[in-house]
Amino acid sequence: MWETFVFTSSMLCSFMYHACQSINIRAFLTELQWHRLDNIFAIAGFAQLFVYFANIANPRIEFYLKASGLLMGIIVQETDPWNVLYTVVPIVLYGMIPLISLVTWNRNIVGLYDRKNLAFGCGAFFCAVPFFVLGLDDDNDPWRIFHGTWHIVGSLASFFLWRAVRVPQAISLQSIVTLDSVALLEKA
Repeated sequence: MWETFVFTSSMLCSFMYHACQSINIRAFLTELQWHRLDNIFAIAGFAQLFVYFANIANPRIEFYLKASGLLMGIIVQETDPWNVLYTVVPIVLYGMIPLISLVTWNRNIVGLYDRKNLAFGCGAFFCAVPFFVLGLDDDNDPWRIFHGTWHIVGSLASFFLWRAVRVPQAISLQSIVTLDSVALLEKA
């Protein structure tokens, strides 16, 4: 459910930000307000992906880490929304969570990840990053081609990366909440 909330919110805010920018309107919020919300949910989305990659068995710890990504996004975007470091640094910090998890619990990563999906996802992500950087320069990307390419290739990366964890330990990505998963949460 949390993943659905964050990604739906991210898509809505991104759509509203780009719509307001494209047709120069205010739709309840201004373009810049929608953009700030888009950044907040982008940070939260990366945080939850990295927490998912950590494959944490305790659903409470997993949820608190994912929720803290939303809080971190709000705090840094309120601090300085147009400073790219306030977007990149939280994402990099959350990117360390899977590494810390693997080292702390001394896991064998051979069977943990699907290599093909991981390779395609990481490859697409590293191809997307230059388009993100080029898209930051509004003067040299007037039609938002680089920015749009970042969205397309980044979404492709996301598709493969979410498929890369073979068997999630906690309850991430369950399509419905069953009585068994509710009981699991109560035991934790």
